[in-house]
Amino acid sequence: MEQTRFEDFVGLISLISKEIQRIKAVEAARLGIRGSDVMSLYYLGRHEEGLTGAELAREADLTRAAVSRSLARLEEQGLVEVCEGDAGGSRYRAPVRLTERGRRSDAEMGEVIRRVVAEAGEELGDIQRVQMYRSLALILERLRGISRD
Repeated sequence: MEQTRFEDFVGLISLISKEIQRIKAVEAARLGIRGSDVMSLYYLGRHEEGLTGAELAREADLTRAAVSRSLARLEEQGLVEVCEGDAGGSRYRAPVRLTERGRRSDAEMGEVIRRVVAEAGEELGDIQRVQMYRSLALILERLRGISRD
């Protein structure tokens, strides 16, 4: 019984994660970006004032190196701008903001996100959805506690 629960839990979580990555890759490619850049674009879209690389890494739960690579690609494509004047000339501490083109891409990605979330959970009622998110949050909290012991 325990072995089956373990296999079901790990298998389902892993498969869900893989499907999310596939969807990100496909939809991001449609917008001309990489799947790995989706979360940077998403969180920058939620912070009109911009975020530093370190803040973005914390928000998106990504490594600073991953954020740095993502921001370089997004800047090269004209989707973000580094506001160096806001950080006393330090590019590392400067907030990064979406450009007008970046805001349009973020809006398109937002529509995709809404569609995917709606389709993925369309058979769940409101109570089931709330219970699912609460359960997942509780499991995450417990796993974090176990991994830090």
